[in-house]
Amino acid sequence: MSSDDGIAAAAAGLEADVAIVGASLAGSCAALLLARGGLRVAVLERARFPRPRICGELLSPDGVAVLGRLGVLPAVRAAGAATIRRFTVVGPSGSRVESTLPAPALSLSRERLDELLARAAADAGARVAFDAPVVGVDGSLSDGFVVRTPGSTLRARAVLGAWGRYSPLDGRLGRPFFRARASLFGFKKFLRGPAAHLEDRAILHLFRGGYLGLSLVEKGRVSLGALATPAVAQEAHHAFDSLLGRLTAESPALARDLRGLVPEPGPTLLSEPVHLGRRDPCAGDVLLAGDAAGVVDPYTGAGMALALRSGEAAAALLREYLAGELPATGVTAAWRRRHRRLAGRQLFFSRLLRPFFLGGAASRLLVPAAAPLARLAAVVTRGPV
Repeated sequence: MSSDDGIAAAAAGLEADVAIVGASLAGSCAALLLARGGLRVAVLERARFPRPRICGELLSPDGVAVLGRLGVLPAVRAAGAATIRRFTVVGPSGSRVESTLPAPALSLSRERLDELLARAAADAGARVAFDAPVVGVDGSLSDGFVVRTPGSTLRARAVLGAWGRYSPLDGRLGRPFFRARASLFGFKKFLRGPAAHLEDRAILHLFRGGYLGLSLVEKGRVSLGALATPAVAQEAHHAFDSLLGRLTAESPALARDLRGLVPEPGPTLLSEPVHLGRRDPCAGDVLLAGDAAGVVDPYTGAGMALALRSGEAAAALLREYLAGELPATGVTAAWRRRHRRLAGRQLFFSRLLRPFFLGGAASRLLVPAAAPLARLAAVVTRGPV
């Protein structure tokens, strides 16, 4: 999806009801719903879609339900999304835990899914500007906001931040986690080759220093997404084949699951620092959604769904505020309450179970007899369908 050359100029001069910073899942979901409700919505996205993105690509059942409510599920299926009904967790020793998901999930590359949702938001009437990095947000709900890009300003009644897990805006807004040292990074690579063993299944392999997930996406590609220590992530970025050689030598189970699969040409994607866990879902009077409001552990497969659900919930609250049903002074407190109800359980349980999935001593407890633990993780780290 290429940006319309006229969109950025139109957005720059628009007195918007809502400015949304970020056009990925949470931002585009909120934009679509707000625009359908007749509100003036401007979305400012620093990248140009489609673009690769580091993600495990698993859309859990509650996320599938949101896509159904948005009316975009047929387009997602038509794009080649794979259906996932089972999951397997493989411990460092090769022990396997297998179970069935509570309801079918989907797997589609973020490159394709983000593009589809941004297009749907634009079709609903949102003004979407690509190549438009936001460098500053000033103002309040009572006085209005000024959103600045390098070449323009935009005035809006409300601002929703959906810029992902880590952005220079976090630093400019004084968010505490921004300057903390991160102990984890993500990396991503697509593979091609025989993958019949991944039909209907997602597989998570734990290893010393992190974990990686495998699942089919569109066009028969296999997504390999991982979360690991800085040393492992750097090795993946600079010497991916060497890293896979080392990991498969340590794990015959991983070697079997990767047999015949070869990396696609091009660099291995390396993420920005990953700070897991709860965050304040407000920065001043700016509401935050998706990973900007809190990062659930990737092993849960719940991150994409949580982004969609938080975008949906933020749109509902902003509609109330802009309709005069909620005073400016009550918006941030209301969003903190709603986001806690929306994501609090998932963030709590993902943190509680984290030691079992980060390849350390606790992960050695993951043996076939511990299958109920993996099933529990699949249930308690997901929201309502």
